[in-house]
Amino acid sequence: MKILIICGSPRKNSLTRVLTDLAHTYAKEKYADAQIEYLDLGKYPVDNFRGFEEEYSQQTKDAIKLVESSPILIIGTPVYNGLLSSALKNLFEHMNYKALDGHIAGFIVHSSGTISSLQVEGQLMALMTYFRVVSNPRAVFTSKDRHFDAQGNPTDAEVTKRIHKLVDETVSMFPHDKKS
Repeated sequence: MKILIICGSPRKNSLTRVLTDLAHTYAKEKYADAQIEYLDLGKYPVDNFRGFEEEYSQQTKDAIKLVESSPILIIGTPVYNGLLSSALKNLFEHMNYKALDGHIAGFIVHSSGTISSLQVEGQLMALMTYFRVVSNPRAVFTSKDRHFDAQGNPTDAEVTKRIHKLVDETVSMFPHDKKS
């Protein structure tokens, strides 16, 4: 079983990264027999998509291969102007729509307020539906003012519990006959 945690934030000091780090650490501890990978688009950016006929950097090719080879995805994104991050959208623009068929995805959505989080969850679900990825209907939503202190540390223990539950539920959605 292979689980990929994706941080879709391009920011250097990202609260989305704090959340995806929590998911990554938990997945490594809980699923020690699984292959756990982490793709951080802020630390390892993907080339801008210019068409499938173009040549891309090895880093971009590796990122595409990593996503395509990971049947379980935990995707974290910040909300920018009511939309998912362009870095995350750009990553999926590189994907062949057939390559992700049957994958499973769970979502972590971080915003400055609560009103746009459901909108971005809907965008993520629509994107995953296009790729025939099954989405966990229970996402984790956080906001800067409610869940973090001024230094960017999580202040709500429930957020960590919800991230753990998201990882567990998303993994449990993966067909048992494919886990070996």
